[in-house]
Amino acid sequence: MKVLYDHQSFTGVPYGGVSRYFFELMRSFAKRTDIEFELSLRLSNNEYLDQASFSRHLRYRSLAQVRNVHRVASVLNRLYSLRRVKAGKYDIFHPTYYHRYFLDALGNKPFVISFHDATSERYGKLYPEVGEGLYDLKKVLLRRADCIIAVSEFSKQEILRYFTVEPDKIKVIHLGTTLGDYASASEYTTPPLQAPYLLYVGKRGLYKNFTGFFRAIQPVLQRYPDVHLICAGGGAFSKDEQTLFHSARLANRVHYRPASDASLLALYKHARAFVFPSLNEGFGIPVLEAYSGGCATVLSNRSSLPEVAADAALYFDPEDDESMAEAIERIITDDALCADLSLKGIERLKNFSCDKTACQTLEVYQSLH
Repeated sequence: MKVLYDHQSFTGVPYGGVSRYFFELMRSFAKRTDIEFELSLRLSNNEYLDQASFSRHLRYRSLAQVRNVHRVASVLNRLYSLRRVKAGKYDIFHPTYYHRYFLDALGNKPFVISFHDATSERYGKLYPEVGEGLYDLKKVLLRRADCIIAVSEFSKQEILRYFTVEPDKIKVIHLGTTLGDYASASEYTTPPLQAPYLLYVGKRGLYKNFTGFFRAIQPVLQRYPDVHLICAGGGAFSKDEQTLFHSARLANRVHYRPASDASLLALYKHARAFVFPSLNEGFGIPVLEAYSGGCATVLSNRSSLPEVAADAALYFDPEDDESMAEAIERIITDDALCADLSLKGIERLKNFSCDKTACQTLEVYQSLH
């Protein structure tokens, strides 16, 4: 059996949860003999693919800052993918995002689509940046797809809430993480900060709710002057964020760190706790990453997070400042709770792996072949 993946999630951005998902899927399949695959990609600066022997794309790092270069790369990639779709040398097509360019060229070949979250449906009007215009594209693709992979039961329910789809067409397949593979890296053993710290990971805008979280924990940080906050990834602090930290008189205790896989694992390993105040997650990979580092987790009680973490987390209401502050104070002051959540997280992680995700995805492909 041969599967064709397209360029979409690997064009324009070096990192991202969706491209990581497809990269890990292909990396797992590359170890197997019962499946072949092709990634139709010509131009990409995706960092994950640097490690991959299965992609022969060209990088354009030196041109990345040139205006419109990503748009040109996207058009060229789409033309190449369309050619590969029309060539028909595959059994299953699995596009990596929601463009419909391939529909007329697909013929009677089955295709599978992965649905990560309904952020654009839930928050599109409030935050147009998350892709308000995606709804119509998703509607067409979900209707035409032979199978829909939802990354959580929560995501499946979101599909049924916003789209007219037969429930039987949706297969829930949880995700995994390979962050623990970096356990032997040298950065892992060196604490990134000598003081105790809370860890926030990823983007901070919009529904990620970082500003609300920071507002809620200010009084807690004032009461515990030795506790710091590290924000990993998501881009350097904006001027507005720096102003926020200064006005709270906490600028010297809030730190930004870029995040490679090895350095991220070290951050989880040495943190007092990982905090995830997001209002909406289709799955929540950072939860599994935290477990890989033996890190206690303090999570929003919304969306997929309770499904993924089960009893291996302390929860709060992300829209209630008092609830957030209380949870953070508990994790700062209760050593036994921290140790218990760390052990529960390590145990919970055994339910998830990238190879398990790939195995269940292969079963979906085989059911359509």
